[in-house]
Amino acid sequence: MRLFTLLLILFILYALIGSAQSITAPTGATGGRTCGTDAYTEVQQAQDPGFKQRQQQAQQAVEQALQQKPRGQYARKAAITIPVVFHVVYNNGIENISEEQILSQLAVLNADFRRKNADAANTPAYFLPYAADAEIEFCLAVVDPDGNPTTGITRTRTDRTQFSYISDNVKFSSTGGTDAWDRNQYLNIWICNLDGQILGYSSTPETEARRDGVVLHYRAVGAYPANPFSSKYNLGRTGTHEVGHWLGLKHIWGNGTTCTDSDDIDDTPNQEGETQGCPDGISTSCDNGPYGNMWQNYMDYSYDNCMNLYTKGQAAYMQAVLSTTRSTILNAITCSGSLRSDFRVSDERDTLAIAGQTVTFKDASVGLKPLSWLWHFEGGTPATSAEQNPTVTYARPGKYRVSLTITNGNLSSTEEKESFVHVTVNDLAVYPNPASEYITIEQPARVQVRQVELVNRLGQPVLNTEVSDRIVRLDVLHLPAGLYFLRVTSSNGVEIKKVTLVR
Repeated sequence: MRLFTLLLILFILYALIGSAQSITAPTGATGGRTCGTDAYTEVQQAQDPGFKQRQQQAQQAVEQALQQKPRGQYARKAAITIPVVFHVVYNNGIENISEEQILSQLAVLNADFRRKNADAANTPAYFLPYAADAEIEFCLAVVDPDGNPTTGITRTRTDRTQFSYISDNVKFSSTGGTDAWDRNQYLNIWICNLDGQILGYSSTPETEARRDGVVLHYRAVGAYPANPFSSKYNLGRTGTHEVGHWLGLKHIWGNGTTCTDSDDIDDTPNQEGETQGCPDGISTSCDNGPYGNMWQNYMDYSYDNCMNLYTKGQAAYMQAVLSTTRSTILNAITCSGSLRSDFRVSDERDTLAIAGQTVTFKDASVGLKPLSWLWHFEGGTPATSAEQNPTVTYARPGKYRVSLTITNGNLSSTEEKESFVHVTVNDLAVYPNPASEYITIEQPARVQVRQVELVNRLGQPVLNTEVSDRIVRLDVLHLPAGLYFLRVTSSNGVEIKKVTLVR
């Protein structure tokens, strides 16, 4: 009995100690900040065959943008505003954090990215020339993906007690989480109980859309006193750090722990590894004296109250990411409570159609949900439609304009696209025939003509050309009158047509 009682007491003490550790610092085994982004990226590289290629393409696009606009020269007429939706996924009441705590996180992001944070005054004088206003702001979404009003906060009760960056389950309703909203319109931020004592992790710009966004431990969201959890990481800087990753930034020491690695930012001092805690004064590594490591940087691992700056190079890099791999979010209107007309076809190949083919149009408008639609189809039947997703037939070849006007009570928006639908002949066409000056060869949709050759009656080639356009015009004015054979090589094989030249 004594042994049982002793074991019970030890078990209770162990549980209390573990609870106290998680409350004071939901951190890694070293007792400091733990970010799961690098490990998460490795998981995505292993699981997603196209990830590395997209990663290389994204890096090339950013580097090209930076070459066109050198680092530090990123000033804009107005700050970029990024709509945010917070997905709270909770198992119990304490994880279902308050709206006040979430709004506090939004305020921290806005202060830190605009360098309006009160502790900007703590940046050492020797790093002040590098500190930057990134000119990026964040707003709470007021319209959801279906066009309905939203608070910008979703709440989902889950049976899961913890979530992991390895499984990424928090991002899918089918696995106890919440599905992402359209990343072209929102920055998704999931809030949950992360396992492995991870404070947070983020996708990078090349991550597939359904996994795109930031994940934060619920205890690291927002700033005290709105964040009620006693910790060295309760000032919202985990959010600032992870959104930096979402905008393409690496940890300040790079991906490794040697002086040969880099974060690809020129004005952040090279340092050997992460900073844990809050150094007292200058801390040097990698021969980066006299001022040493920039442990005040948001992309280090310092305590929240020690972080206070992004550099001009980091700001320029994030701006370059927003102008390239994340440029679609620049047109988001989900914080404005307005609406914007847009449309597409159900199959993108149908913008190149064959005469007589039907084309189904899809309303792709964003913002508030429309109440009515008015379409105009040049060359189509019907010529107008009030359906949301109409089907139209195009009888004759040509390039046709499409427009859509949407209304929602007091608001309306019109989108018009010239030559949006290109209708081709329904079979290979060669005209005029007989011809005197030119022969025009027009290929139908779904067929790719690669080469045309004109042969005389003796079987001798007199014209031969590679084809890159859908309509090819051959000059035959210099050829004598007579019967010729046109040999057309296409994705359908070889087709021969008789052509007569007259003078």
